[in-house]
Amino acid sequence: MAIFWFLNPFQILIMKNFLISITILFSFSSIAQNNQLESLSSVKLGLLGSWLAYEQPVSNKILINAEVGYEFGIYSNVISNGTQFLATSTFSLEPRYYYNLEKRKAAGKSTMLNAGNYIALEIQTSPNWGTYATDNVNDVSITPTAVILPKIGLKRTLGKSVTFELAGGLGYQFTENGGNRLAVGLDLMFGFLPKIF
Repeated sequence: MAIFWFLNPFQILIMKNFLISITILFSFSSIAQNNQLESLSSVKLGLLGSWLAYEQPVSNKILINAEVGYEFGIYSNVISNGTQFLATSTFSLEPRYYYNLEKRKAAGKSTMLNAGNYIALEIQTSPNWGTYATDNVNDVSITPTAVILPKIGLKRTLGKSVTFELAGGLGYQFTENGGNRLAVGLDLMFGFLPKIF
């Protein structure tokens, strides 16, 4: 715990759970053999962010999707009376259950690059690390949050090294200051698998 000396208790709890989940993810990688799903590393770009992602199968129909990235937004500054751009780091872990792989294969559709329909449970945290805002006069920060979001989605391939993902769901957001509330999630992103991965 010494490396977390600069974090408050809420951030320590989030990071502890995230690190435990990552450990579990990589322990499953030794069990997963002869899977229909495949291990992938990619760069994902969406309307409101960019992420580095890693997908690790744990069975024939289940994989874990881990993402680290930046999400973007626009906010109104009441002090300067202007609109500002904001970017902050996010970390997420998402078990996915692919429920239609056999049906896709039977219909002659591709499951390459883990293409298929899935049900997922996303766990995401935004710890206010590396937050950047165009407002350079005021010290801008975000309230650290954690989100648990059940969702349904689909992933399709566009060629041999590009994917498209669309997913949505309704979950719950926990904030450090106690302002917990319902959260709506919508993913619309393209994934790129560079040759270096």
